[in-house]
Amino acid sequence: MTGAVIITAAIAIFCLVYSLFAFQEKGPLLTTIYLVSSPEVRKKMDTKKSYRIVAVVFLGLAITFFSVSAGMLFNISWMPRVIIGFAVIICIYAIVVSVQYETR
Repeated sequence: MTGAVIITAAIAIFCLVYSLFAFQEKGPLLTTIYLVSSPEVRKKMDTKKSYRIVAVVFLGLAITFFSVSAGMLFNISWMPRVIIGFAVIICIYAIVVSVQYETR
């Protein structure tokens, strides 16, 4: 159990650090569209919006993984419902924002 807490906390810290870098528009942009695009297309892309979307999603993932760690560490019985709620909200946000971004 302790190993799982450490792993989920490490994932949460990674997501939080990447989110902070993405909010500052630094580091790699981890989106499929950006990664498969050619260098010419990448220069024309509006990366500011993409960085913001990725930053918010990774911040949500960090909150979710910190919640998982806390739930396992303190054996909180109602935490799985909160985690599922966070995950659903993150998924809905990612889908809605990416559809809005692609239709523009």
